[in-house]
Amino acid sequence: MKKNIFFGLLISAVCIYFAFRGINFSDLGKSFASVNYFYIIPVVLIVLASHWLRCYRWGKIMETLVCYDQKTLFALGSIGFMAVGVLPARLGEFARPYLVKKRSGIKMSASMATIIVERVFDLLTLMLFMLIVIMRVTLPPEVERAGITMLSVSLTIFIVLIIMAVKRDSSINKIDSILRLLPQKIAAPLNRLAHSFIDGLQILPDIGKTLYVIFLSVVIWALLGLSAYVLFLGFGFDLSIFNGYAITVIIALGVMLPAAPGFIGTFHYACKIGLVAFGVSIADAVSYAILLHFFQMTPVVVLGLIMLPFQKISFPGIIQHQDNDDANGSIEQC
Repeated sequence: MKKNIFFGLLISAVCIYFAFRGINFSDLGKSFASVNYFYIIPVVLIVLASHWLRCYRWGKIMETLVCYDQKTLFALGSIGFMAVGVLPARLGEFARPYLVKKRSGIKMSASMATIIVERVFDLLTLMLFMLIVIMRVTLPPEVERAGITMLSVSLTIFIVLIIMAVKRDSSINKIDSILRLLPQKIAAPLNRLAHSFIDGLQILPDIGKTLYVIFLSVVIWALLGLSAYVLFLGFGFDLSIFNGYAITVIIALGVMLPAAPGFIGTFHYACKIGLVAFGVSIADAVSYAILLHFFQMTPVVVLGLIMLPFQKISFPGIIQHQDNDDANGSIEQC
């Protein structure tokens, strides 16, 4: 874990260097001063709407395991997404599974499967937006190559997960036969993890629910792309809404790398690469990246911090309990 954190910090440091390399800080200050900050209001409102939908979508993915009302989903989701933003090396991804286990007794491996499913839907939706963007905007070659790679990876993972969910008994039997080759002390916990993980995939065989989650994913990323475009208006950039979606895709690909808390560095460098490719000056590109990062991250972090005391959870608790998959609590049925 320490190596992952160090590696993430190193990547962030390198990206920060390249994001600010060659910048004139006087021009950066002038860029900040020229922004029409009225547009921050709709940006924040759009970000909050997309966050509400993310929490709602997660609830739909979890319905085969447990049902929560939207108020509970919003509280747990806010803490979880806040943790992703403030903890390094994606350690915050364990927050939501830990909260679900603590509240309802669902094993972390089962609810972690819903997080993986969520991420796969995000990847597939992003690639859909990238295909649309490519028809209207010229992307940097390295971005297109990364997008094609991630499309191949996400499709492969999605197909494997569907097969595991549809052929549940067959998948479990194959996993069991492989684990029998291992010592009992190792095989037993892995067996429990595998069984509960497959339980967390059971939304996928339901075509109606899967299509609904895909629809929600499209709306979520459409809103995030819209927030990027609205901030273009604040800067007075002569760029279309398709450029806004292009920047959203580029940033999403960039923050897949392990990084320091809040995707610092990876977010900013990816955003700079995209905007400079679209003809924006370095100073404007960097100031835009700083403001977009701040106003997309801060509302979610603030909501998470507000909800945190009510769930009686700490960041050390998330990290210390990520390997404890014992069930407890009472399951809230749909």
